Amino acid sequence: MNRRATLAFALIGFLWGSAWIPTTEVLKQTPQLRAGALRFSIAAVFTALLALIARLRHRTTSTRFSAALFRDALVLSLTVLAVPYAIIIRASPHLSPAVIPVLFAFMPLIALLMSGEIASSAIPSLAIGISGVTLLVAPALSFTLTQLGRALIVLCAVVLGAFSLNYAKKQLRTRDLLLSSSIQFAFAAFLLGAVSLATERSRVFAPNSATVFPILILGVLISGVSLPLLYWLLTSLEAWQTALLQWISTLIAVAEAAWLLRARPSTGQIVGAVFIIGAAVWLLSRATLVTSPATSLQFEAPPHRSLK
Repeated sequence: MNRRATLAFALIGFLWGSAWIPTTEVLKQTPQLRAGALRFSIAAVFTALLALIARLRHRTTSTRFSAALFRDALVLSLTVLAVPYAIIIRASPHLSPAVIPVLFAFMPLIALLMSGEIASSAIPSLAIGISGVTLLVAPALSFTLTQLGRALIVLCAVVLGAFSLNYAKKQLRTRDLLLSSSIQFAFAAFLLGAVSLATERSRVFAPNSATVFPILILGVLISGVSLPLLYWLLTSLEAWQTALLQWISTLIAVAEAAWLLRARPSTGQIVGAVFIIGAAVWLLSRATLVTSPATSLQFEAPPHRSLK
C-alpha cells in the first residue's frame, strides 16, 4: 500500500473511531433520525461545493452527470448511508454496546466472500482480527436470546456495507466520487427526514450551541470527508481490505474512551489490540495498486475528508 493510501486509511480510521464523541453530544438533544438527516444534508452541501470546485479547476476531466451515475448513487445511498444508519439507530438501544462492533468486525470476511476472489490465505488472518475485536470489547459484551432478532437486523447492515464496497469498486469512476457522494448524502437526508417527520414529529428540536458544532463535525468531517476518501481508497485496495477500517475504528474508539475515562486496559484488551494491528498490517501488506478502468483516473478533490 502506497503512502497516500496509508495516510487515507489512517485518517478514515481516526475519524470513524472518533465519531462517537460528537454523535453522543448530538443524540442527547436531537431526535435520532432527524440528526442523521441534518448530518447528511450538511455533508451533501459540503461535497457538492467540492465537486463544483473540482469542476471549475479541471473542466476537461470533470465528471459528467449521467443516468448510470445517478442510479449508482441511489443504490449506494441506500446501502451505505440511509438503511444502515436507521438500522443501527433503532437497534443499538436494545443491544449490548459491544455487539455492534463485533458484528461489524465480520464485514471484511463477508466482503471477501462476496467478491468471489480466491484468497483463502487471508481467512485465518481475518479470523484473528475478528477475535481481536471481540477481545477488545469483551468487558462490555453480553448477549441474550432476546437480542437475537435485532442482532440479525444489524448483521443485515453489515452485509449491506460489504455489498456496497464491492459495488462501488466496480461501478464508480474516480472523477465521479464527489458528485456521487453529494447525491448519496442528499438522498439519504431526504429519506431519513421523511421517516423522521412520520415517527419523530412529537419530539421538539431546538438547535443550540451544544449541538451545532458537533453536527457540523459529523456532517463535514465524519461524513463529508470520509465518504469520497473511502471510495478513493478502493483504487488502491480491494473491497475486503478497505473493510478492515471497521477494526481500526473500533480500536481507536476504545482507546479514546479508555484515555478519557483514565481506564486501564485489561490483558485481554491488550491481546485483542495486538491481534487487530498484526492482522490488519499483514492483510494490508498484500495490497497491490488497482488500475482497472473503473478506478484508474486520478482523484481531483481537495485534500482528505470522511464518513461512517
